[in-house]
Amino acid sequence: MNSPKINMQELDEAEFDPASKLLAPLLVRISALAGVAVPLHRFAYPEKSSDGIKISKLEPVNKAIELWKVRFADSQSLLVEHENISKPNLPLLWISEENEELDARIIRGIQNQGFLVENCEGKTEFFSKDQIAGGKVIKLSVDETDLLEGGQTDLSAKDWFYAAIRKRRAVFIEAVFGTFMVSIFGLMSALYTMQVYDRVVPTNGFSTLWVLTIGVLLAIAFEFVMKLVRAKMVDRASMAIDLELSSVFFGKALDIRAESRPRTVGTFASQIRHFESVRNFMTSTTLFILADAPFALFFIFVIYLIAGPVALVPLTMLPLGFLIGFVMKGRAEKYTAEHMEESNKKNGLLIEAIDGIESVKAVSAEWKIKERWRDLTLQISSSELKTKLLTSISTSSTQSIQQLSYVGIIATGAFAISQGNLTMGGLIACSIISGRALTPLAQIPNLIVQWKHAKIALDVLDGIMAMPSEHSPDRHIVPDSCSGKITVSDLSFSYEENTSPLEIKKLEINPGDRIAVLGAVGSGKSTLLKLLAGLYRPQLGKVFLDDVDMQHIAVEYLREQIGYLPQEVRLFNGTLRENLVLGLPVLSDSQVLGAAAKTSLDRAVQSHPKGLDIMISEGGKGLSGGQRQMVGLTRLLLARPRLMILDEPTASMDVHLEAKIVDHLFQDADKDSVLVMATHKAGAMKHINRIIVMEAGKIAIDGPKDRVVEELNKQAAARGSR
Repeated sequence: MNSPKINMQELDEAEFDPASKLLAPLLVRISALAGVAVPLHRFAYPEKSSDGIKISKLEPVNKAIELWKVRFADSQSLLVEHENISKPNLPLLWISEENEELDARIIRGIQNQGFLVENCEGKTEFFSKDQIAGGKVIKLSVDETDLLEGGQTDLSAKDWFYAAIRKRRAVFIEAVFGTFMVSIFGLMSALYTMQVYDRVVPTNGFSTLWVLTIGVLLAIAFEFVMKLVRAKMVDRASMAIDLELSSVFFGKALDIRAESRPRTVGTFASQIRHFESVRNFMTSTTLFILADAPFALFFIFVIYLIAGPVALVPLTMLPLGFLIGFVMKGRAEKYTAEHMEESNKKNGLLIEAIDGIESVKAVSAEWKIKERWRDLTLQISSSELKTKLLTSISTSSTQSIQQLSYVGIIATGAFAISQGNLTMGGLIACSIISGRALTPLAQIPNLIVQWKHAKIALDVLDGIMAMPSEHSPDRHIVPDSCSGKITVSDLSFSYEENTSPLEIKKLEINPGDRIAVLGAVGSGKSTLLKLLAGLYRPQLGKVFLDDVDMQHIAVEYLREQIGYLPQEVRLFNGTLRENLVLGLPVLSDSQVLGAAAKTSLDRAVQSHPKGLDIMISEGGKGLSGGQRQMVGLTRLLLARPRLMILDEPTASMDVHLEAKIVDHLFQDADKDSVLVMATHKAGAMKHINRIIVMEAGKIAIDGPKDRVVEELNKQAAARGSR
C-alpha cells in the first residue's frame, strides 16, 4: 500500500484541533502500511471517545488511540516499551512528551543504534534512542474485519463463524465448566432421595433428614445460580459474535461491486439477515457437543455406579434417540429449504410493495400484489406445517424413548433389588438420573431443524462472501495527485449475457474538459458514466485515471477524486444536514449553507423552522425529484472532487432553476477540473466545450461542441428531407 501524499489544505479548511491536524496524516500512513486506504478526514472527526469524552479534550496519546478507533473500532492499541521496539512491531506511532509543542512521528525502521522516523509530510529522518525515549510509542493494529474492508482477506462465511467462536473459546470452556457444576448439583436431588429412602425412613433418623435437606436446598440454590451465570456468559458471547459478524456481512453487502449486486433487494436483505440462524445454531450446537451430550454419558456412568447393569437401559436408549433424529433429517432438510426459499420471496415482495406503493396504487395493482402475497403465505404455511409435523413426530418419539427408559429401569431395577444388588432408594435415584441422562434427546428435533436453516443460510452467505468486491488486494495504489485525465481502451461491458454490450475502442478525457454526453434512451449514456466513475468494472478493456488502471487504485482515493451524481438521487433517513455531509469531513454550517445557496437549496432550508435539521424520510420520500437532485448537487459541491460525472443532474428542474445551478456548477469548478454530464437541456450546453454522442452502446460522434452540433444539424436536415 503506497503511503499517500497528504493534502494539508483539507485539514486547514476544516475545524480540527491542532493535535488532530498533526496526528490524522500519520494515522492515514499507518493504515496504508497495514493495507487499508483511509481518507484523511476519517481520522479527523472530533467525535466523542468510547467513554463519552470529546476527543479534542484528551491527552495526545489517548487522542491518537481514540482517533484510530473512530475508523478501526475493533482494533487493539498497545503502548510499547522502548526496549521492546523491534522490526516485527513496525510501524509504530511515537508521540513526544518533552516539548510543550506536540510532536509525533512514525517509526518505520531500526538503523545504527537508532530509528528511521517519518513526519506528517512523509519526510524521513534519523532519531536516536534518547530522542525516542522522550516520548511514548504506540502499536496501532488492524482487525480482521478491517482487512475485509481493505480487501485483504478471502475468508468464507464459515471461516468467519469459526473464527468468531474460536476467539471466544474461553467463554465456551467456562460454560462447559458451568454445565459440569450444574450437573453435579443436579445429582444432589437424586442422591438425596436415595439416602432418605435407604437411611432416614428405615431408622426414623430425622436429624439426618434435616442435614440432608439443608444440603440439597443449598445444592438447588447453587444450581440455579450456575444456570443463570452460564446463560449470561453464553448470551454475552452470542451478542459479541452477533455484533462482529453483522458488521462483516453488512460491510460485505456494501462492498459488492455494483454490476454484481443481486437484482432482488428484498430477497438479498433477507438472506443477509439469516446469519442469525447460523449464529444461534453454532452456539447451541457447540454447547450440545461440548457439554450436554458428554454429560449424558456421565449420568449413565453414575447410574452404573449405583445399579450396575441397570445402566445398560439408558445407554441403549441414547443411540436410539439419535438414530430417530437422523432418520428424520432427510425430510427436515427438504421442508426447511422450501420454507426458507418462500420466506425470502415473501420478504422481497413486502419490501418491493412498500417501497413502490405509489406505482402499485397508480396502476391499481393492489389486488395482484395481494394475490401473490396470499400464494406465498400459503406455500410458507404448507412447508411450515410439514416441518412442525416432522418435529412433533421426532419429539414424541424421543419422549416415548424416555418413558421406555423409565419403564426399563424400574423393571430391571426390581430384579436387581430381588437379588440384593440394589436398594429401593437406589432405584428411585436411578430413575431420576435417567431423566437427566436422556434430556439431550429432547434437543435433537430442534437442532435438526436449526441445522438445516443454518446450512442453507451458510451456503447463501458463502455465495455472498464470494461475490466480487470493490476492495481487493490488488487495489492498493494511492497516487500523490490527480490531474483528472481519463483514458478508456478497448472497453466492453454488458449487464447480462446475450444483450448488446457497451463497446468503446478509444476515449480520452483531459483536464479542463467540459463534456456533454448525448444519445437516445438505452444508448449507453448512464452505463458509460458509471464506468468512468469507477462504479462498474469493465468485462474487457481498461479505464485509466492518470495512466493508472482504476482497478488498481484504492477505492477510497477514487471516490474522493471522482464525484458521481446518478439520475435518481437516493437520500437516507435522517436530517438534511446528515444527508448533505454524508461521507464528507467535518464541515461548518456556514460551509454547508454556502453550497446550498449555489443550488437554491437554501430556500427550502430558510423556509422551514428546523433549517438544516429538516427530517428526511427513507429514500427522500416527501421531497420532489428536483429537490432530491438539489441535495445531491449540494453534496457534490461540498465534496469538491477533481472530476464530476453527472447523469441528467437537472432533469427534474425548471428552466430558471436549472440555469442558476448550472452556472454555479461550472463557474465554481477549477479550470483544470473535469465535468462530464449526460443532458439534453440547452441550459448546460453553453458551458460545454466537447460533445460525445452515444448510439447503440458505441460512440457515434466525439469532438468539439461546434463541430458536433454542426454534424447533428446536418443529420437532422438529411432525415427531414427524406
